[in-house]
Amino acid sequence: MARDKQAPERKTGVAGWKESEGIGRKDAAKGRAKRSLIDRRRRLACIVCVLVACVACVWVSWPLQESITRGLWFKGGTATTMKAAGEVSADDLSSSVGTVNKRLGEVGVSEYAAESSGSDAVVVKLPWNLEDGAKIAEEVGGKGQLEFVRQDEIGDADALTAMNMGTGDAKLKEGTYTAFLDGSHVKSASTVLVGDGVYAVTIQFDDEGTKKFAEVTEELAKDYGSIAVVVDGKIISAPSVSEKIDGGQVSITGNFSQQQAGALKAIIDSGTLPVDFKASGTEEIGALAGGGAVRGLAIGVVAAIAVVSAVAFAKMRKLGLLVLATQLIIAVLMLGFMAIASRIEVYVLSIPALLGGIFACGCGVACAWAVLSQFRSMVASGKSVRGSSLSAVGEALGSLAAPLVIVSTVSLVMLFLPFAVLRDLGLSVAIGIIASIVAVLLFEVPLLRVLATGSIQENPAGWGLEVAKKDAATASSNPS
Repeated sequence: MARDKQAPERKTGVAGWKESEGIGRKDAAKGRAKRSLIDRRRRLACIVCVLVACVACVWVSWPLQESITRGLWFKGGTATTMKAAGEVSADDLSSSVGTVNKRLGEVGVSEYAAESSGSDAVVVKLPWNLEDGAKIAEEVGGKGQLEFVRQDEIGDADALTAMNMGTGDAKLKEGTYTAFLDGSHVKSASTVLVGDGVYAVTIQFDDEGTKKFAEVTEELAKDYGSIAVVVDGKIISAPSVSEKIDGGQVSITGNFSQQQAGALKAIIDSGTLPVDFKASGTEEIGALAGGGAVRGLAIGVVAAIAVVSAVAFAKMRKLGLLVLATQLIIAVLMLGFMAIASRIEVYVLSIPALLGGIFACGCGVACAWAVLSQFRSMVASGKSVRGSSLSAVGEALGSLAAPLVIVSTVSLVMLFLPFAVLRDLGLSVAIGIIASIVAVLLFEVPLLRVLATGSIQENPAGWGLEVAKKDAATASSNPS
């Protein structure tokens, strides 16, 4: 019978310790190499995902002229001339222009302009098509006289027929009706979403108005009569009355869009104009900024990127290329996000929106610069290239955390404000912050760490790390 091979004799004492220590070191080295490979693959995957997202953003936002909704300054719109019905003083004209601008500010339009024309007209400019622009201009440029009229107090047969058939915007002839309440008894007004894209305007009467409205509705409820809500002689709503309304709060419905409801609310809040204006014509207008201004702005943005990149390369050598790449990633992502927001009709590129985007992009570039500066500083202090790439992010972004949180919070608050100009500004800042976070944390930082374990570690001087070069030279001249 053959003898079994015996297992090799295990060493003991100092020899055994040395053997086990060697095996342990090899296993630990293999483990570190495996973890390093997994980390490297994960970082490369982040970089690839960001690049794919950039390609998608280019596809979504091309061509820029069509993909991103633009406002009055960058695209143009309509200009409606509202001419005074009679003679008007300079003070009344100036007061009317101010009131119309105030009304436009509450409508929910991003960019607008109301200005005097000659001595008896106001021109209202809006970033809409002819039909919508003319309609809103007539509403906000009208006298704004709000009245409540009983149906049985209307003597205009044509208007009554249109009212009973449910035809909107029936015009009442002067002297054919008597109002029992007017806008002077309204304390406040607000817009309310009542359906899919349909809004209503809720008003609150003062004490006298509440009492009068309760009396009238109590009487009309006996025969299911109707009350016509009239603005500048036009019936905008005519609800029937089935019961007494004594709370002083009334909802005006009429299948209003958000802009139409906002216009009615603005008219109620601002009161009547001292002058009666009538629309005399609407025409299309080009971008207020003009083609030259837009081209100049684009050249300015490109020049700013070039200057920042040149300064970064001068100070950081090839590390400056990471600043340039991060800037481009932020810009491309912002364009894509703006195009997506435009498609779902929540974003308009206006002057405030553009300024907000530039500001947010600047914040992103500052973060990218801070990370690389902190990395160079750590390497200069004697820390390893790899260790510095791991620690620089926390150190750099930690110092910027407070201002970034403040900016992000303010931008989110702006999204819920009732003024379109502030919403556009806040949305642009939010888009820029998101793009910056993606570009810095998912592109620049992983790329820096990949390079730190390869090209930068092999040739630190070529990447602008002069102190690391000196340390390497010292280490080679004094071998241990």
